[in-house]
Formats: sequence, C-alpha cells, structure tokens
Amino acid sequence: MKPQGPTGCTDPAATSRRPGAFTLLELLVVVAVIGLLAGVTVPAIRGMVQGKTLASGHRQLGDDLNRARQEALRLRTTVYVVFAPTNVWVARPDLDSQVEAMIVGRQVAPAGFREQALRSFTNIALGVYHSYALLVERETGAQPGRSHTRYLGPGWQTLPEGVILSPRLFLPAPLGPTDRHDLALHQLPQRPFRFPLAEYPGDTLPAIPMHFVAFGPDGRLALDEMNRAWALNGRADLRLPPLSELALGVGQGSVFISRDAAGRIDPSVTPDAIETPRDNATNNRVIVSSLTGRSRILKPALR
Repeated sequence: MKPQGPTGCTDPAATSRRPGAFTLLELLVVVAVIGLLAGVTVPAIRGMVQGKTLASGHRQLGDDLNRARQEALRLRTTVYVVFAPTNVWVARPDLDSQVEAMIVGRQVAPAGFREQALRSFTNIALGVYHSYALLVERETGAQPGRSHTRYLGPGWQTLPEGVILSPRLFLPAPLGPTDRHDLALHQLPQRPFRFPLAEYPGDTLPAIPMHFVAFGPDGRLALDEMNRAWALNGRADLRLPPLSELALGVGQGSVFISRDAAGRIDPSVTPDAIETPRDNATNNRVIVSSLTGRSRILKPALR
C-alpha cells in the first residue's frame, strides 16, 4: 500500500522517489556518450568499408588481367586489355561521319545504329579512369593481312564505386628519383584500336587511341609491341626489359567530367581524376610479371 498523508492523499515525496525516472543531467550525459562513440566508430566503419571496396577493385582488375592471359593462350593470339580513353571526344566527328556512311551510304546498318553508337560512345566517355575491356584483332586461321577487332565478353568492365585507376597510367609523368623502374606507375603504352561497337560486315569505324596492356600467344606480356608503342609515343624511356614487372595503380578517388548548362558532357574539357588521399594508388598496385604474364596484388608493408 502506498504511504498516505494525514488527509489520505498520496505522499508527494514518495512519488518523486519511484524508480525508472531520469534527470535532465543524466539524459545529457547519455546523449554525450552516444555522440562520442559515434564519432569514434563511424570513421572506423567507413574506413573498413572503403578498404573492402578497394580490395574488391584490386581483385577485379587482377582477375581480368589473368583472364586476358588465359584467353591469349586459348585463342593463340594477342589479347589486349584496353582502357577507356581520356581523349575519346576527339574521335566523335569521325565516328558520326562513319556511322552515317554505314546507315545511308553503304546501308549495312539500320537507322537505330546511330542511337546505339552514341549510347556506347557516351558510356565509354563516362568510364574514363575506371573502365576497361578485352579485345582481339586477329585470331588463329584469320585471313592474313586483315584485322577484325572483336571485343571479348562481357564487354566493358567498371571498377567499384569510389575506386579508380591511377592518372599516372594515362598522363605523361617522369620517373621519380627513388622509383624502381619495374614498379613505377608510368604511362601505359597507347595505340589506335577500332571503336567498340556492334560489328557489321565490312565496318570501317574509326580507330581511337587507347592505353593498353597486351598478352602474347604464349601468355606473357607482349613486350615487343608495348615497347614499340612507347617508342612511337616518344616515351622510349619507359621500355620494359625482358625480366621485369608492370605495375598498375588502383586507389580510392573520384572522376570529374565537365558538363554544360544543359547537363551535356563538355568535350572541350578533359576529365579529371582526384585520388583521395593523394597518390594513394602508388601504394596499391596490381603487378603483372613480364616473364609469366600472371598478375598479383602488391600491398604496402606495415612498419
């Protein structure tokens, strides 16, 4: 029975002492502790998620490079891993004229091919710094002197969100004084490849310069072709010797593509890639052995 006062009413002092009540000070302390824990754990959880995403990007690129090697062995031909070009818009006028010739002039493509070409073109332009594809130009038994570009399935691959290829792979940069030549993130070789659209008989779609990694029929890096492309690009200093390794940097970052007031891509502005933190891809590399053609992931050593 609750204690009662002289008049039979409930004692206010007893009521104020009932269990389960919190003072304002206690609530403020609890809120402060929750805020402190959130401030400590949220960045740690975000870092764990980003680390897993980056590791996923490393595995994806490494697996696809190994797949290119296996396809080269299977098809007994050179297989190229080509990367979305940063200067793809330069080829737009030639592409438009060739597509019109295929539709109107030679009538080897339907009218809908025009829209398909533009869609594919735009998708590749948006894949700068984080998209790549596998292709072959000639297969065993093909007619000598003729190339027939074929992109291997499943088409263009894109790294996970927030993971990019190091801009050093695409932009000219001298080797640093402390860089090992066989592990430096230097510009990949570049040469023209046919535009990656659905193939039509006798197509003459324009070639677009793309950076690439090539695997020969023996499964090794096609060093002769890669070194020749470097020489033609004026970067003979990047030549790889027979027993060496090629390093592809993969890191955290974002790609910024300029658009006009209507939201269309501005072809006059080269897309920009920002690594966060800066140059973190130099510590996260996918290494390809020139001797075996196999890829592995190189992580920074913890000290």
